[in-house]
Order: sequence, then C-alpha cells, then structure tokens
Amino acid sequence: MKNKQLKYKFVLLIWILGCSLQLTAQTKTQEIPSELVSGEDIKPFIDSLKQRILSDTIKFDRKDLKHVNGRTENQNSYSMLITVNMKYSYRLDIVNGALVKEFANEILNSENIESINYIKKENAPILGGFMAKDGWILITLKPKIKLDFTVGGLKYRKGKKRKGGDNFLQRKDGEIMIRT
Repeated sequence: MKNKQLKYKFVLLIWILGCSLQLTAQTKTQEIPSELVSGEDIKPFIDSLKQRILSDTIKFDRKDLKHVNGRTENQNSYSMLITVNMKYSYRLDIVNGALVKEFANEILNSENIESINYIKKENAPILGGFMAKDGWILITLKPKIKLDFTVGGLKYRKGKKRKGGDNFLQRKDGEIMIRT
C-alpha cells in the first residue's frame, strides 16, 4: 500500500513539473530590437526615407505583380511595410510612381510626425509577418493632424475610416486572382 502511494505521489510530481515547464516555455518573450526616431531626428530620417522611396519607384513594373489570396505581391519586393498610427498600412512596391509620390507628399511630412519606430529587415517578419519581410516603419502622427490616408492606393476596411485600411490589393479589372 505504501509503495502504491509513493508511486502515485511520484507520478503526480512528474506531471506537475511537466505542466510548469510547459507554461514557462509559453511565457518566454523575445525582445525585438527597433530604432526610435523622435524630436529633431525626424526630419533627416524622413528626408532620407522620401529619397529612398521615390528612387525605388524606378524599379516598379506592373508585370512583377501577382495577386494571391486577396492581396497583391511584388515578385521583386523592395518596399518596407509602412504603418501610420497603427491603423493605415502601405506597401509601396505594388503601386505606381504617381501614387508613391502622393503618399510621400501627404504622409511623410516631418512637421506632422511625433515619432517613428524602425524595425529592421531581420526582425520585422516576427511581428509583421510576410508583409514586413523588407522591414517595417511605424509612424505615429501628432494629435489632431488631419490627413488624406487614401493616398498610395489605400482602401478603408469595410468602408469605415475609423477601422483603418491598407493598400494590399491593387488588382485591376482583367487581372487574375490566385486563391490557394
């Protein structure tokens, strides 16, 4: 009888240890390094970003675009994911140069920006998934700034501005959508 109780206690102890190890493995966090740009550093960062974005428009070729599962991807991807106020997301390698210029002039105005978080290419997919594979820029605007977020081909989610939106689908009539 004593031997049976000892076995029972031993099995219970092993089970408790196993559960606690599983819980600690699930609660481990990974710190994602990012660069915070604020104050007087915003203007040079934005100027550099604008120059890069506008020079990248030379690479755009509509033939490189494919439409898969409700979004447009560039087979020769070169654009970072840019998110404004955690509501409006843009990929600029899937829109033509005129829309990119509109975006740069409207959104990338250093006077309207409170802070920028830049997550490098190596770490961005951990948080942003496939869309952030070339890096991720998170822009926080100053309070009470009114902008036209529909620049860059952005469409509001479910037609409601307050829900945010993205420009991830740039399919034109007659172009094929691949569903997997």
